[in-house]
Amino acid sequence: MLRINVSHRFTSLPTLGSVAAIALFVAVIAWWAHVFTASAPAGPAQPAAPAALDTAAGGTLFGSQPDQGPHDAVQLLGILSFDAHHGAAIVSIGGAPARVVRVSGKLNDSTTLAEVRAHSIVVKRGSLQREIALPAVDNADGYVR
Repeated sequence: MLRINVSHRFTSLPTLGSVAAIALFVAVIAWWAHVFTASAPAGPAQPAAPAALDTAAGGTLFGSQPDQGPHDAVQLLGILSFDAHHGAAIVSIGGAPARVVRVSGKLNDSTTLAEVRAHSIVVKRGSLQREIALPAVDNADGYVR
């Protein structure tokens, strides 16, 4: 009969440690090969886009009335400023022809020209003040200082 005696084969402790180290090394290599070849997990789902804010409600927060539409659209076309208290603005309201309005003059029934600044005007509607800036111009036809 053929007898295999395993205990005689690995009798030295360093040989048994080497076999265990090689087995551990092969297991680690196999693990990292699995990790590197596996497909990437799916990322987290994208959050839903936030709902649009209604800014119209904020306009009436302190009792002011919101703009009523295109007839309230004030377009600033030019500024005539003589000093801090005497000035005028060239404006068009709601697409109407341009006209000159002095400081404290009425733009329409509810809106007045409150202030003329270097590059903008301030219009007042009730207790609400709004600044309107001159549009940027590439080639100005004239310059008044």
